[in-house]
Amino acid sequence: MRSELLLALAGLSLAVAGCAASTEPAISGSAPAAAAQQDGRTDPATLVATGKPRRCIPNRNNVNTTPAGDSVLMFRTGANTWYRNDLRSRCPGLSRNAVLVFRSSSSQHCEMDIFEIVDPVSRMTFGSCSLGAFTPVKVPRGANF
Repeated sequence: MRSELLLALAGLSLAVAGCAASTEPAISGSAPAAAAQQDGRTDPATLVATGKPRRCIPNRNNVNTTPAGDSVLMFRTGANTWYRNDLRSRCPGLSRNAVLVFRSSSSQHCEMDIFEIVDPVSRMTFGSCSLGAFTPVKVPRGANF
């Protein structure tokens, strides 16, 4: 058990150290459609906004949430409907392997909602973070966050 915890913490430390995402919102036409970071992942700051930021989006069964650094979550709500959520502050425990636990009594994810970050192996909670505004963005095929 102790070795699993140490392994989980070491993996989390590496994931946090390797994450670096910009919190600057993309301005339509200001950047290439999807510039890749050095590790081959798509930089969410380069995605073109397709509308104004929203306070809430529907929380349906088919919503997929993907961390894209330590300050951005990508929400996919349909075949090609994407929202970039610039978190209200950095979220150090966020990684691709983390489980995000949203506790909501409504049918929406909204700005200021809080979620917990849980390690899937140890089931330890590594903290909680708060959602920011949801900006609709165009995500090209093959994008990797």
